[in-house]
This record gives sequence, C-alpha cells and structure tokens, in this order.
Amino acid sequence: MTIIQTSRTIRRRSTAAAVLAAAVAIAMTGCSTSTTADTSGGTTKITTLSLYSGSSPAGKWLNGLSADFEKANPGIDVSNDFVAQTDLPTTYGKSIVAGNEQDIVMTNLVGDPTTWLQNGATVDVKKYLKSWGLDDAFSKSALQAWTNTKGQLQAFPLEGYNWPMWYNMGLLKKAGIDTPPATWDELISDSKKLRDTGVQPFAVGAADYPAPAVITLVGLAKIGEKRLTKLFATGDWSDADGQKVIDGTLQLRDAGVFDDDSAGMKYPDQVAAFGAGKAAMLFDGSWGYGNAANSFGNLDIRLGGFPLPSGSPVDKPISFAGQSTGVWISPNGEKKADAVKKFVQFMYEKKNLTAFANLGYVSPAKTGTLDLDTKTLPKLNVESQEELPKDTSVFQPTYNSLSPTVTSAFFRASTQAFVKGATAAQVTQSLEQAWQAN
Repeated sequence: MTIIQTSRTIRRRSTAAAVLAAAVAIAMTGCSTSTTADTSGGTTKITTLSLYSGSSPAGKWLNGLSADFEKANPGIDVSNDFVAQTDLPTTYGKSIVAGNEQDIVMTNLVGDPTTWLQNGATVDVKKYLKSWGLDDAFSKSALQAWTNTKGQLQAFPLEGYNWPMWYNMGLLKKAGIDTPPATWDELISDSKKLRDTGVQPFAVGAADYPAPAVITLVGLAKIGEKRLTKLFATGDWSDADGQKVIDGTLQLRDAGVFDDDSAGMKYPDQVAAFGAGKAAMLFDGSWGYGNAANSFGNLDIRLGGFPLPSGSPVDKPISFAGQSTGVWISPNGEKKADAVKKFVQFMYEKKNLTAFANLGYVSPAKTGTLDLDTKTLPKLNVESQEELPKDTSVFQPTYNSLSPTVTSAFFRASTQAFVKGATAAQVTQSLEQAWQAN
C-alpha cells in the first residue's frame, strides 16, 4: 500500500472549473492517455484521492482499511493520496486533463465537484448500486442527497453530518434561563440577560462559512424551505421574501443576539469563544463533537434547534443535516471496475463502516445496521443522533443548490449582514452582486 500526503497552495474555485472544462474538451477529442488497467506483474493497482489527511482519524482508518483489503485480496494494491479539501478539485481536475486521475475520489458534494458528473469527470454509480450489493446499505435520505436532478447517483454516500445549535446550559442558568430559547422573543430576551452577566450571546464566525449558514437559518425560519429555495434560485434579494430574510437577520443583530465581534470572527474563533465560556450559543456541526469532548468536555452543552419567529412556517426549531463526503468513481476507475468493486464492497462491509462511524463520524448507513459503541463515541455525537431528529425540524442547507461561483460569492457577501450599522440596502446590494457572479 502506498500513502501520499500532498500540500499545495489554495487556488480559486474558478481555476478548478476551468481545468475541468479543458478536461472535457480533451476527452471529447479522445486525447486521454489512460490505459484500461494499471497492472504490474499481474497486480492491479487502485488509487484513491481523499480530502482527509493521512494522520487524521479518517485517514488512518482508510490506510488501515486498505492494508486489510490487500491482505484479503492478493493481486490488488491500493495507493492512497491525501490532499487538502480546498486543493482537491484543482488537483483532481489536472489529473483528468492528464488522463491519469485516481480511480476513487473521496470528497464533499459542494462547489466544483457538483459539476463533475455532468462534465464527465466522474461516472454515474447508480448502475453499480444493485450489482455491487449496495442497494440496501444506505438511508433513503442519503441516496436522495447524492442524486442529481437527472436521477444520477453522483457518488456512494460515506459521511453524513448534523448541524445544530449548541447551548451552554451553565451560562444560561447563571443568567436565570432554565431552557434554551424556542422563539425569537425568547432568544432576544435571553441575549439581554446573558449580556447582563458579561457573556456574549451567540458566537457567529461571520467572516467565514457560518455567516451564510445563519442567514439560511433565518430564511428557513422566516419564509420556509420552498420560498427560500426560490430566492436562492433567483437571487432577487430586493423582493419581498429577500427583504424578510435580510430584515430578520438585522433584527437579531441589532437586538444584540450575535457576538459583538462576529463580523471579524472566523469559524475557529466562534468555537474558541464558546469553548472558553465567553459566548453561550453556537451553531456548529458534528465535525466539532470530537474537539468539544477533548477541549471543553466539562461544559454542560445541550444541542437543539435555531429558534423560530412569530408566524414561522416551520413547526420546530431548526437544525441542519445532510451528506458531506462521498465515494466517487472516475473514468479510470470504471476501466478497472472489477478491482474497484471489490474495494468499495470491502469499505462498506459492516465491520469497516462501523469502525469509521465509531471514530465519531455520522454514517449514512441505514439506522440500526451498524454496531455503534456509544460508550466511546463523543457524548454530543450520540445525543445528536438520538435527539435532533425528534426535537428539531431538520433541513439540508439550502445554499447547497447554488453554483460553485455563487456559493463562494455568497459566503463573502454574507459577512455584511453582521457588520454593525450596515443597512438593509447595503446588505441587499452585496447579496445581489454575489448572485451576479454566475
């Protein structure tokens, strides 16, 4: 087994998109130099490219899995290439151009990868779902999340996530608050009580991806999923629904709900503020449960949903859940489908997927099919999977439907809504300009 850890400078997403476009052009003219199978002395070589680092728990799991697979399958060697998530689309795009792309890619369904299948950079794995014996392996929601509008399955689901509100009950109780807020009136009132005790209410890393996430929460709470999806499709933030979302965000900002420093905070800053007891509320995902257990496991944290305004079309406080990492098959991988099939089947064997989930990752497998060790999993991981589905209204982040270019622009423009004194007109202009980036 070969392990390769690469480190590259971050490049703009548009570069990756251009690379893929060039790759498609080359493929159309038949210039690819890839061979039917990479063999040496009768050995078939499988290559993977993943967003994990080789030293991370997931990277170690993949390396261990590959070693076990090689022992069980003499004649097949596995080489794992690890690269930073921000670099992976460009790295993979260049390999497509060269015709030497890895056989299997493990990355998220966001940004440039959402265009891979339509550009011929990966293959539709729906045809393999049944023939590889995986048709009963995944939850229905996981398969839906990875299926595009043409009914094609873009990748096999591997890692899911949930993304709730975190409440520091110790700080809330110190301020005379017994339960997390369920309504905006309670949220605003509780924020004032928390400030009176010297604590910031809601830490938002608004100079980073939490900004569009919180705006999306506000949008779902104010106008519901259907209308918010339409707003994200049109980008018409000056219409009635757009203004409701903007006005709602500014209402919370001006009522002192968000941390005073939110506009300058990034994701690590919001986590640090919450973990240090400087802020009582946080919107963070399952990727943070392990860190919480290790860094501030002494805090009394309760997970829940984002509170609802009066007249909300949603019936319970809101949390997010969805799919992050999937197992994509490349054109080269399809050329050695027999070996790739064996590796993918091995990956999704119960014992191997259970080992992955027991690291603290949220599995897309059907409920009850894995032997999870609740004694060793992070406490928040277990609680989230037990409590959030019944206590919150669960949505996928609506902005996942945006194009890679608009997504990047939306992330940058969202910060404006958390800047003190920024007007609705200024926020509207920033958001509409983001949609013009398409």
